[in-house]
Amino acid sequence: MLEWIPGVGSVVARATWVDWTVLVGGLGALLYWLSTWTHDHFRRRGMPYARPLPLVGSMGPVALGRKSLFDLMLHIYNEFEDQPAFGFFQFMRPGLFIKDPELIKLVAVKYFEHFTDHQEIVSEKVEPLFGRSLLALKGQEWQDMRATLSPAFTSSKMRFIFKLIDSCGAQMATFLEKKIETSGATPYEMDMKDFFTRFASDVIATSAFGIECDSMRQPDNEFYRMGRTLTNTKGVRTLIFLGYMFLPKLMETLRIPFNSPQIRTFYHSLIHDTIKERQQKGIFRPDMLQLLMQAREGQLKAEAGDEQENISGAKLRKLTDQDMTSQAVIFFFAGFETVSTAMSYCAYALARHPEVQQRLQREVDETFEKNGGKLTYEAVQEAKYLDMFISEVMRLYSAVPSLDRKCTKDFTIPAHGNVPAYTVRKGDSIWIPVIALHKDPKYWDDPETFNPERFSEENKPKIKPFTYMPFGVGPRICIGFRFALLEAKVALAHILRHLTFRETAKTPKEVVYSPTDLSGVIKGGFWVGLAPRAPRQ
Repeated sequence: MLEWIPGVGSVVARATWVDWTVLVGGLGALLYWLSTWTHDHFRRRGMPYARPLPLVGSMGPVALGRKSLFDLMLHIYNEFEDQPAFGFFQFMRPGLFIKDPELIKLVAVKYFEHFTDHQEIVSEKVEPLFGRSLLALKGQEWQDMRATLSPAFTSSKMRFIFKLIDSCGAQMATFLEKKIETSGATPYEMDMKDFFTRFASDVIATSAFGIECDSMRQPDNEFYRMGRTLTNTKGVRTLIFLGYMFLPKLMETLRIPFNSPQIRTFYHSLIHDTIKERQQKGIFRPDMLQLLMQAREGQLKAEAGDEQENISGAKLRKLTDQDMTSQAVIFFFAGFETVSTAMSYCAYALARHPEVQQRLQREVDETFEKNGGKLTYEAVQEAKYLDMFISEVMRLYSAVPSLDRKCTKDFTIPAHGNVPAYTVRKGDSIWIPVIALHKDPKYWDDPETFNPERFSEENKPKIKPFTYMPFGVGPRICIGFRFALLEAKVALAHILRHLTFRETAKTPKEVVYSPTDLSGVIKGGFWVGLAPRAPRQ
């Protein structure tokens, strides 16, 4: 088949089986070396490490769809039970897996200037929607953007957009009541993930993009459809994601994007057209887009009493349309998938623990009654057991398996326990196993038992620092965590005011993560029953 190349035909004709064996063997050896050349990275430096496989490193079960990333984190963490840190291979890329809280503090807080960035998954050149987002920005650009956006996510700004979230919550609860009444089933069974995904979509549509949607009654609306496509973590999107983890340079060279041109055009047009209309008509709306518009003009400032983030060397910047679109999109991505998954676990926990649900319903009733049958921002913040409940859900059913950091300048981690001093080089990766820390019996009594009392005012101070990190840790903590908590609390308050979650035959007896989904959902779905509450006396 190579005869058309001058001289090759005669060489092929003269080749013996020995020649072919040598050639194939040589190519095989070359491929093996290329797929394993990083495998002595930790051995040479005296660091214990998880034994890698060619090409896939430590990620084999995930790459083959046999195990979720959540289960992999737990397995590897427990395999190195007595090690404060050890080596791990993200395919062919070596990374340091740190599990000791004191080491986490060093990396994530005390010496943050050495670990300011996340790993690059996709570059701005290939995917500007994600590449220009706060999550992906690096170095000075990240510092400037964080400082510019931080005032949009303070408690006072959450109060600013509370009515939008509350309206979505009330609308959602009314829809549920009518659906259950129409069905005639008691309880009415449903998979809560799709339902809460639609709720999250409506909340973000109104509070971040300035548009009204009703994804319950209009299930095929364009905003929801585009959101499903944007946040899809299955099938081809999983392969693309793994491709960027596995061969990032090749994927970038081939310019394989995460999102289609249709997706990019939709969000760019949505942001651009909404801003243009508001400017032309002088429209002011209490939502996140309005805050981004203020940030673009340098008019967004923290108010007296607001939480302040001290980011040294940061400069406020004027946002471009691309900046605004990227921040809105990553805000949507996080809220659409992560928050809806967390809320689904809330429903699951309530169905499985009726005594917890009853106490929570009593608090919800008191909250509404104190405020004339309505919710207020202040009332939600004062609902202590609701906060304890959600905190325990985020501990036991963490929405993220791990955190990552990328070393931006060399740093030597001092010897710790039986692990020698180790120099993390610029460009090296750090992994922090959130889900495993949340379930480690060294830090949590009976960690597999659901117990909101862990987060009572009395017990909260007993929690060891850097063992509970549902929204991240240090200066890179999720900027939208207040919004996510508020959204979940409002949704649960409206539902529990009128309905009760029940365990049914389809409710999983234990959590088994789906091995083919990157978002940590239960295999088979979040099936629970819903029934109207008995009339209040």
